[in-house]
Amino acid sequence: MKRIILLLSICFLIGELAARELDKAFQLLPQPQSIELTEGKGINYLELSYIQPIDQASIPPLGDMLNRLPHFSRVGKPVRLQLTDQHVPSYPEGYTMEINNQGVCISARTMTGIFYGCQTLEQLMEDSRDFNLPIPAMQITDYPAISYRAVHFDVKHHLDRIEYYYREIDKLAQYKINAIIWELEDKLRYTRRPEIGAPNAISKQEMQAICRYAKERNIEISPLVQGLGHACFILKHHWELRENPNSDWEFCPSDPRTYDLQFDLYRDAIEAMPYGKYLHVGGDEITAIGIDQRCKATGKTPFELQMTWLKKVCDFATAHDRIPIFWDDMPLKYGGVWNLINSTESNEEIAAKWNDKKLNESIELFPKECVYMRWNYRDATKPGHQRILQWYHDKGLKVMGATAAAYGDSPFIPRENSLAGYIKGFSELVAQNHLEGILATAWDDGSPHSETVWRGYIAQGEYGWNPTARSVETFKVAHAQREFGFPPNDNRMNFLDELEQEAFFFDDALVNSGRRNPAWGTTDFTLITLPSQNEPGTWSRTYQSKIAQAKIEQKRYEKICQGIKEAKQHALRNRYTLEIYEQTNHLFNFPTRLILALHEYDTAKHEKDKQTALQQINEVCDYFSTMRNQLEEVYSQTRFMEQPDGYIADQNHHNHLAAKSNNSDWWYYYEVPMVRKTRAWINSLIVPHKSDH
Repeated sequence: MKRIILLLSICFLIGELAARELDKAFQLLPQPQSIELTEGKGINYLELSYIQPIDQASIPPLGDMLNRLPHFSRVGKPVRLQLTDQHVPSYPEGYTMEINNQGVCISARTMTGIFYGCQTLEQLMEDSRDFNLPIPAMQITDYPAISYRAVHFDVKHHLDRIEYYYREIDKLAQYKINAIIWELEDKLRYTRRPEIGAPNAISKQEMQAICRYAKERNIEISPLVQGLGHACFILKHHWELRENPNSDWEFCPSDPRTYDLQFDLYRDAIEAMPYGKYLHVGGDEITAIGIDQRCKATGKTPFELQMTWLKKVCDFATAHDRIPIFWDDMPLKYGGVWNLINSTESNEEIAAKWNDKKLNESIELFPKECVYMRWNYRDATKPGHQRILQWYHDKGLKVMGATAAAYGDSPFIPRENSLAGYIKGFSELVAQNHLEGILATAWDDGSPHSETVWRGYIAQGEYGWNPTARSVETFKVAHAQREFGFPPNDNRMNFLDELEQEAFFFDDALVNSGRRNPAWGTTDFTLITLPSQNEPGTWSRTYQSKIAQAKIEQKRYEKICQGIKEAKQHALRNRYTLEIYEQTNHLFNFPTRLILALHEYDTAKHEKDKQTALQQINEVCDYFSTMRNQLEEVYSQTRFMEQPDGYIADQNHHNHLAAKSNNSDWWYYYEVPMVRKTRAWINSLIVPHKSDH
């Protein structure tokens, strides 16, 4: 009977432990693969008094809290770091962590695993401090689902201050991102072709130092030097190599000098980033190929010309011990499957229309050593997209996924929960299909501030490591705690959902037609009209839908203001991010203010009310200048706001506003001319008539 009771007690205890979950106050990000709570009371972060490496382990770069601990035995409880191949994950980046009232032991096969175990422990200690709770006794077994987890630094239209890149690397390491693909364009000071580098470009030595710092934190940096297309940063200096003399977009792939120039840039980029294993050669979005006499003389089709270029640059990469990466859209367009890949049709509909004959006939044109970067910045799980992944697999070609933390559609902020749902979906596909890795692109087309992109980067850290553990909503909770110290139930970051929504009205509130969306090409525009003094009420009837939405947006703005105010008061860290959101909110509110002030004027019943409304409109115009100055003052704490002296504007169809102006006017594409138009209108109303003299 005693044995039965003992057995039942043991079973009850095991069941109780299995049912227990880690307190929600501990939000680890990325979510570890396995957390098993064990018996014991755990440990307070203050009880950990020293770090002790054993079994040939060393001490990696540490976070702030762990770095305060001495590296010698003393009174208190240790953090032991142990290299071993016993009872640890087989993955090079995997680790186990045992926490009990005796201390902490992190075990791994490699120092990379030790490093990532320390990142997790740093988060546990941070939460223990922030919420005055002991770290529970537990066993963590952890490893990544995807081995190559990269983010994209795109500096085509702006540079940040050098120290900011070091801070970004520290944060990427905290969230277990292990690679950066750095799109250089003219922001590297090329030594072989110095005319290409912008006047404010980063030197090779500065870049080497950044790469070494990243390597010490297990982040590998590889260059992306755009070629064939997206070549405006080069061809604005080398007209002789243009495929189309009226555009600096594409190289002529049939001119040998094209390769002399591109290979010089590759050499400089490889030297500047000496620890990366990849060379990304670009190659996407070609709009004119085969139209030049040099290409026509070859007798090759555009498809053949594209792939001839690809073969040559891939041969260069492999000869220089780099694996080439190539954006894959052009072969798929030439192969006739592009529209189906991006369609929302069902499996059955896709199967009925699928025709990969042209692709199959051209398979010998596809270099086998190349990694084909399959980019999809929306829902990559659609049947058409999964179909092309299967085609790559069947052909034995290497593929890497590219999702987006910012895909260029807004100058100021990514939308839709920082695109976290799309990042999660593509990461799941990459893990399921054992692709080469995942990249979260952050396109600089609209040049958003990096702080607005960070939630997307961190989502890539979460879902690249563990794609299925969290929903987007639970990720947002974890992000709020990790980045700002907000407890899960406080909902302090709800304002960000509203801010993303506010951006949609801002986009075109001040125009009747036009587009400033950089991802799809900015167009000319027509500003809204202004009220007529002689036809009161007509303007308000014309723009009744804008006015109705502006009233909604004003309430949204006030709600966001209050949310950011409270977030800044309660934040334990990263207040600068909140300041960026705050200034962005003020900018988004400007069209709302102006529309509502114009509506007040248009519907005023008495002359006195009209004059009061006119004064209000004038104050809104004055506010724009004040708001702009404040926004740029905050932004400029980390980034350079203007192009350098001597900068040459782009000359191509993409019409990125950031590349068309040497100052920051392009950010206010509608607002600056609208203020000018409104002030002229105000002056026309107050200028005395000739009959008054």
